[in-house]
Amino acid sequence: MPEVVFVFPGQSSRHPQMLSRFSDDPIARSLLAEASEILGEDVSGRFAADRDDLFDSNRGIQVGVFLANELHRRRLADRGVRAVASLGMSLGEYNHLVDIGAIRFDDALRLVEARGRVYDAGPEGMMVSLFPTTREAVAALLAEVERAGPGRAAISNENSPNQFVIAGETAAVERAAALFAAREFAEPVTIERRIPMHSPVFAPVAEVLRPHLAAAAWRRPVTPYMPNVTAVPLPDPSPETVVDMLAAHVHRPVLWRQSIDAILERHPDAVFVEVGPRRVLCNLLGRKWVRNLRHAAEEADLGMLAAVLADAEAVEG
Repeated sequence: MPEVVFVFPGQSSRHPQMLSRFSDDPIARSLLAEASEILGEDVSGRFAADRDDLFDSNRGIQVGVFLANELHRRRLADRGVRAVASLGMSLGEYNHLVDIGAIRFDDALRLVEARGRVYDAGPEGMMVSLFPTTREAVAALLAEVERAGPGRAAISNENSPNQFVIAGETAAVERAAALFAAREFAEPVTIERRIPMHSPVFAPVAEVLRPHLAAAAWRRPVTPYMPNVTAVPLPDPSPETVVDMLAAHVHRPVLWRQSIDAILERHPDAVFVEVGPRRVLCNLLGRKWVRNLRHAAEEADLGMLAAVLADAEAVEG
């Protein structure tokens, strides 16, 4: 049977209908009722597609995307689709930790809610995606911006061999983006206008989040944990290690390219399934080095994926 690897996206996968479109799905109704009880609020009403304040807070974005990812994971499980490994980008790392059994869903949801709150209260800045380029070119650009001053910016995501995200203080990121556009004749894309995640500017937030992480009930994972900040699979991390990884995750870069390469070394013929509301990771992975891609958000795709896996199992059997 083909080896399935789940990839959980981060908050860039948000969509106004990411939860409300499944209002008739019994799995979704059960999940949203559970989340409402855990958070003490009407989650279905909070994520109604027609709300003007749907994405006004980072707390709302993080909780919404985390729940959407979990919904698709449960829908896959209901179809009998399970993974031999998984990993998550940025916020998606919390879905990954649920998937591998390192934390219960309810505890992870509380952590994500706390994470969103402390992010909202953190230092301001912005994040911009640069494509196509190289790591060397981006590093040189940022060094030039730092010398000119004022302000700080750094690589926050190494997403692929030719796509990088920079984050930091707004003035520095804007200067870097303008230089990139002028020299590379490519259009930078702003992906976050207030919160400079995964950059040194956000380091104070890590210390505020750490007590929440340390208080969580971490468990031994069933499959290896793949932290964003190291891209090295950890088969049996201690609770202290998980806390350290997630605290560092707040202000250190996401090594997504390296994480995918590490998975491919172990599962070269894997079918990668994006477990989230949009095709963000499918589009990213398909640019370079992953070809066996599926997406869990569409009912048709779920049926197709289950059929593909069943056909392969029958042939091999």
